[in-house]
Amino acid sequence: MTSNDYITGNGSSTATKRSSITVNRNGAAPPIELSENFYIINKRKSNVKIQVKLNGAGIYLRRETEESDQINEQLIRLEDIIGSRYGLRIKKNKSALRSCKRISDVEDDGSVSAAGVGANGEPQKDSSAYLYIYAYVKREKPFRRNQTVRILRFRTHETYEQNLKIAERWHHGIRINKDGSHNWAMERRQLLILLNPKSGSGKSRQLFQNQVAPVLKEAEVSYDLQITTHSNFARDLVRTRKDLLKQYSGILIASGDGLFYEVLNGLMERSDWRLVSQHMPLGIIPCGSGNGLAKSIAHLYNEPYEPKPILHATLACVSGKTTPMDIVRIEFGKSAKSTEIYSFLSVGWGLIADVDIESERLRSLGAKRFTLWTINRLISLRTYKGKLWYLPWEKESNDKKVSINNHNKANDNVTINNGNCYEDVKPQNEFVDTTEFHDILEIPEVDLENDDEFEDAMSLNASSHLNVNSWNSAISRQTAYFSLGGQSSIRSRRSILSKIETANAELEAKPPTATIPSLSMPLSTDTWRYEEGEYVMVHTASTTHLSSDCLFAPESQLNDGIIYMVIIRAGVSRSQLIPFFLNLSTGTHLPESPTEHIQVIKCRAFRIEPQGEEGIITVDGERIEYGPIQGEILPGVINVMVPNGK
Repeated sequence: MTSNDYITGNGSSTATKRSSITVNRNGAAPPIELSENFYIINKRKSNVKIQVKLNGAGIYLRRETEESDQINEQLIRLEDIIGSRYGLRIKKNKSALRSCKRISDVEDDGSVSAAGVGANGEPQKDSSAYLYIYAYVKREKPFRRNQTVRILRFRTHETYEQNLKIAERWHHGIRINKDGSHNWAMERRQLLILLNPKSGSGKSRQLFQNQVAPVLKEAEVSYDLQITTHSNFARDLVRTRKDLLKQYSGILIASGDGLFYEVLNGLMERSDWRLVSQHMPLGIIPCGSGNGLAKSIAHLYNEPYEPKPILHATLACVSGKTTPMDIVRIEFGKSAKSTEIYSFLSVGWGLIADVDIESERLRSLGAKRFTLWTINRLISLRTYKGKLWYLPWEKESNDKKVSINNHNKANDNVTINNGNCYEDVKPQNEFVDTTEFHDILEIPEVDLENDDEFEDAMSLNASSHLNVNSWNSAISRQTAYFSLGGQSSIRSRRSILSKIETANAELEAKPPTATIPSLSMPLSTDTWRYEEGEYVMVHTASTTHLSSDCLFAPESQLNDGIIYMVIIRAGVSRSQLIPFFLNLSTGTHLPESPTEHIQVIKCRAFRIEPQGEEGIITVDGERIEYGPIQGEILPGVINVMVPNGK
């Protein structure tokens, strides 16, 4: 069978029947099982029987020919199927799928006649219902996903309505098996898609219509497309949209990394950022020049990227899978009042940052602009003086870390700071608010009419004889539940509940609490590493790729709690720099062991203090005020859309 076979049903559909719908303890529905025999006509004008089965593994096809005993089998895995559509036959036109073409009908007695013409030669009305199954099967050679369309024609019954019910049963069976729920149609909300028409070479609108929209249609994903009109359009929309969680199931960014940066910061500026960051996954469609995040996701999940990065990224975004991702809290500014932003990609000072910003004049060349400007900057090499601080990452610390959105109760010998769980690590900022709230599950013999006794109960610590569960400052996502036993008035109960709701609301609205000193405060050399000198560049990354052709941090994971910092010191020769940049595409640019001039460091926080007034510092490719800057990792704060596993 080719990838676009047209299969005609000519038999009774069988299904695994259940008297009632059951749901597993984890909320997933049991897989639907369906089976039916179909026929196609080959070039020799003979019928070929195909048995098609749907189960929890996918669509299984078993092909038998009348002239030989040869049997061919194929399994289209469930994770490769993105959707299906049922109804009338899709006619061939410019907007229709190319797999649909005029083919022959199989009559009830097995004879073949022209489509729409009965055995007696008279025109007849087609009562068939059709099911179109869309899948993208991964191939290793060449490494890519190929579209596979299977068309099932149901004509067991005399009326279209009866055949349509069978096609609908198969359609729903595929969805139920994929989503694990019988209520999938009610649970699916539309995606909010933000598209920058000027991203990359300025063709993102056309790329979306030609490559993204067809896949979304095949996957039955409804969406609200918003075209950005100016800088910070996406940031303002995400920050101020009150019905974000109610209206949308996720946000899809069809642009470069710059628009993702806007959306991330708009999300983190919301008062309900904790809730939104957990339930509003972000997806990326690489329509820009750099596309570092999209390539990082494809790389980590062993998914194809080239030659159709937009197609492959769209398939990842409709898979329904998400995973936590680290972000970096950034503080910068020379004045006493510093600015706070959030990064997901990188922070640059020196050579790579210069190339990123100064090559903007060549934006029309797309990704090639980075290569051309790198050559130019290597010829006229610059160095920058400054101070560098970093807080080393330790493996044993990472084993015990927990994300802000997914933390558990910590062990007694572990200090929890801002969602990170590090053994024997104390916060460096003595002004950090360490006030703890408690969930009091039982309050024996407490007079709920007395506000003083209520406040005393709130202040009890974990060593109390009461059953107490700590909130661990502003990072906790737990809610305080109070057992309101005994006799109490409705007024006192409402008063207590009102106080609890107010406290919860205030806590949820707090931004992530810093675990390191503010930018204006000194750092301790007891825990921080320090050096001062002259640098060609200092560049940090929290993803594998800075752009689609720059594998900057090969060991990085989306949620490993590590910032990878690459330092190139003054005195490095061009003979060392040239192979460094040539090998960036393969990830072999880093030395196996630290050298005098090139070093890679794993850290969880850093501070850069440039000297002088001229230079470029970038955060996720965006230029910021030149001056002191620091960052700290926040593990697993947001969720991103990813493919169906490695």
